[in-house]
Amino acid sequence: MARNEISLEELKQKFKEAGQEHVFRFEDRLSKEDRELLLADLREIDLDDLTHVKSRIYKDASKADLKPLPDVTPFEGTETDRKRWEDIGIQKLSEGKCGVLLLAGGQGTRLGTTDPKGMYDIGMPSRKSLFQFQAERLLRLQQVIKKRTGKDVFIPWYLMTSDATTEGTKRYFEENKYFGLNPSQIFLFEQEMLPCVTPDGKIIMETTTKVARAPNGNGGLYSALARKGALQDMTNRGVEYVYQYCVDNALVKMADPIFFGFCFEKNADVAAKVIPKAFPEEAVGVLCLRDGKPGVIEYSEIDKAMAVARDPNTGKLIYNAAHICMNMYSVNFLKEVAASRLQSLPFHIAKKKIPSVNDQGKTVTPNEINGWKLEMFIFDIFEFAKNMVALEVLREEEFSPLKNAPGSPQDSPDSCRKHLSDLFKDMVRRAGGNVEEANGDETALCDISPLVTCGPEDLDDLIPLVRGKTFSLPLELSL
Repeated sequence: MARNEISLEELKQKFKEAGQEHVFRFEDRLSKEDRELLLADLREIDLDDLTHVKSRIYKDASKADLKPLPDVTPFEGTETDRKRWEDIGIQKLSEGKCGVLLLAGGQGTRLGTTDPKGMYDIGMPSRKSLFQFQAERLLRLQQVIKKRTGKDVFIPWYLMTSDATTEGTKRYFEENKYFGLNPSQIFLFEQEMLPCVTPDGKIIMETTTKVARAPNGNGGLYSALARKGALQDMTNRGVEYVYQYCVDNALVKMADPIFFGFCFEKNADVAAKVIPKAFPEEAVGVLCLRDGKPGVIEYSEIDKAMAVARDPNTGKLIYNAAHICMNMYSVNFLKEVAASRLQSLPFHIAKKKIPSVNDQGKTVTPNEINGWKLEMFIFDIFEFAKNMVALEVLREEEFSPLKNAPGSPQDSPDSCRKHLSDLFKDMVRRAGGNVEEANGDETALCDISPLVTCGPEDLDDLIPLVRGKTFSLPLELSL
């Protein structure tokens, strides 16, 4: 029976059996219209998600038996492998067996806007948003695949939005004519929300007719894929692997053929791109084995001794594989997770002052913490993988996150601009050109259209534009 067909009495019985009958305590005071609002709101709740909340609380990984993940392929010495993986990836992409999965639920609140973060313009000379850079990289890759295989391909792009970003994202893509992509290759689906609960697991009511809810974390991706139709769409299209990333990474390689080829060759359930830590105490999660199973240990769980420990043979940090939330999943593995693992994912608890309805039916914000927001993290399914591998990549080519307000020294529009410009200057030099540095002038940037090149492995159309030439900054190159 569909949720919207459940009667009031059936719903009451379900909530009673789950120990949540208090959600109906104001029912007798409600008008017919308000009663319908309450009923519609409660129908959206999957009570299975709230079963045994306390038993699902995340257990501190520092208490586990921890070892470094053994299956990490270092960047050094992989040039021949990378060419082979690229060829495999291009072929699989041309056959329609690859998709891209974007986490796009965040707003640019720290950046001074309530728009979806993907709409943010970091200030490059072209004034392109994160969404536009990513869309045009995908479009360029499709053109490269056409040149190399003769096949037209529309790489499916799955965007997980949130209640706060769905409409804005949809409208932005429509107004910009999908940046040249085919609308049929874009699949928007919305992240789910979880009820906020008291420490004893009781659902908190925000009003007499509405449950207090919060986003269920990036680990909510897996239930949303299954419940919102995206996983079925992948199956219908014949997608076998899907590459996941976050919207705020200014350097992301869209549908990276090398990573796809790597995963197909390794027959991986899950794979992750990793980068070496910049310094031992860098605040990043690290891939590892937890009690013999793959996982991520958060930086807050890494003690000083672990952070600085080095391999006596190589001198490298032992816990050095920083997880940067760029992952690859086999669609079969995602189906397995959706079928049998969703209720096994742990809850990470955020203790908050949650506005809630009092005995008089008024919504009040408490002075003290009164409840929990429940989140699931994306790496918590790694432990279910029978074959998890990792590929080390270069930070300067693939990872520049946008987290902080303009003017911040790290993970800000300023740092993203610098990293993009530095990469583009390096690509000009690799293509046979020269760029004169503008010492001390942070506005003198190099900007290359993604329609010219989607990354350092794609220089064919850049070479005739720059070979033998010297450029001063600022520089903007396009076809």
